[in-house]
Amino acid sequence: MKRNYMNKLRNTLIITCFISILFLVSCKTQKTIQTEQNQAKPIVVQPIETQASDSIINKMTKNQFNFEWLSVKFSADYEIDNNNTSFSGQIRIKKDSIIWISISKFSIEGARILITQDSIFVINRMDNNYFKSDFNYINRFINSTVDFDMLQAFIVGNDFKYYENDKFKSSFDGENFHLNTVNRHKLKKYIRNENDKLKILVQNIEIDSKNYKIKNLNVKEVKENNKLKISYSDFELISNQLFPKLLQISIISEKVIEIKIDYSKVNINEELNFPFKIPENYDRIMPK
Repeated sequence: MKRNYMNKLRNTLIITCFISILFLVSCKTQKTIQTEQNQAKPIVVQPIETQASDSIINKMTKNQFNFEWLSVKFSADYEIDNNNTSFSGQIRIKKDSIIWISISKFSIEGARILITQDSIFVINRMDNNYFKSDFNYINRFINSTVDFDMLQAFIVGNDFKYYENDKFKSSFDGENFHLNTVNRHKLKKYIRNENDKLKILVQNIEIDSKNYKIKNLNVKEVKENNKLKISYSDFELISNQLFPKLLQISIISEKVIEIKIDYSKVNINEELNFPFKIPENYDRIMPK
């Protein structure tokens, strides 16, 4: 029974993690922008319905969440086939380098995960074992080709920085901007392998016309039927930047997966460590 629980927790973790973020945050603080009236707000340009897509993208880019180090706690609710589970933990990021995650249930750590640009390492404390793999392990769960850079962007609510921006068409619904593309490629200078060459994205990005932050993101790969939708809300000022405290994720593939992530205790630009010591008595297993 313990092994089944751990397998479910690990799989839940990996799916959440790569499909957009992997979880974050428990003590749900409801400090919204309105409660931060005394803090300086980001400077934005008021919307004009006729703005071109490149103008909208430039303003969205200027208002993205920037950091070198990020630490955040989380709580997550996960549902698949009417089965629900919840867990909490912590995530730490060194920008463009390391994503470190600790997963807990009932305040007891069950798993620890370390993700780099090309690898994933998992310590399973419930079964006293560990494994190593490349990104293909994660993508087998989600039947996709998500990479480190996309995951990092999912976590903080940013756009993908290594992709073309000239494929978008823009529209305005009276409140939000919409950027749409059916043919977004990775920039050639950032292509690292064959998967990057083959990956072509269909995207719809809904952007708040007041602060140019992403509110809703829909992503689909041209060759796959899988769809990912992420909604960002409850924005809070962190070091004079807007950060989404609530994420709602829907994954549609062979099954429908719903994930809700609440962030709390967000800290940036304080140098972090990433403890990941595998106990000597743990067995190495081969990922399936």
